[in-house]
Amino acid sequence: MAKKFTQQEMEKLIAGIREAYEIKIRQLNYRLDGLTAENRSLRASIAEYKEREGRVGRAILDAEEKGEEIRAFYRASAETEWKNLRLFADKWKSLAAQMADVLPRESKKYGDLAGDLAALLGMEANRMGAEKGEKADTQDAVSPEKFDPQAVIGKYMESEEENGFNLDDVLNPKGDLDLAKLCKNLGLMDEDEGE
Repeated sequence: MAKKFTQQEMEKLIAGIREAYEIKIRQLNYRLDGLTAENRSLRASIAEYKEREGRVGRAILDAEEKGEEIRAFYRASAETEWKNLRLFADKWKSLAAQMADVLPRESKKYGDLAGDLAALLGMEANRMGAEKGEKADTQDAVSPEKFDPQAVIGKYMESEEENGFNLDDVLNPKGDLDLAKLCKNLGLMDEDEGE
């Protein structure tokens, strides 16, 4: 048989259940407040990471654009220098031809140097080996599409003996070139020979 509860026992039981539920509800509310705060914190972190991601993406794009600008600048600079070198080679060749009348003994040497310079710049077939009695190597002739100026100049400088020749002065002349004065300065001609 089932036990019958008195009114007072029922009220006590209901009060105990109510208190247990209130405690549980407070615990859940406390946990909910914690989760809400954690959620806000995580949302703020996500927003910060998204902002960082956007800044990094913009920085990468800016760096790529700047890299392209730098490449274009150096490409244009190299083309300008290349044109200047070709103009210098033409000028040197012209001066070497003019020198044939002034210094006949030295004219062949300067003519050969002008030819070698033109060959280095890919303007003519390489004739450096041809003067030594070797057949001119057409593979060494520099084509404008595959020209590597550093390699060619390095190869040329290795084959040249030390003569006091300043390549910077040749590549970047200051003012008009006076071939006789240049030859005197290099010690290739005596002071009284040019007069």
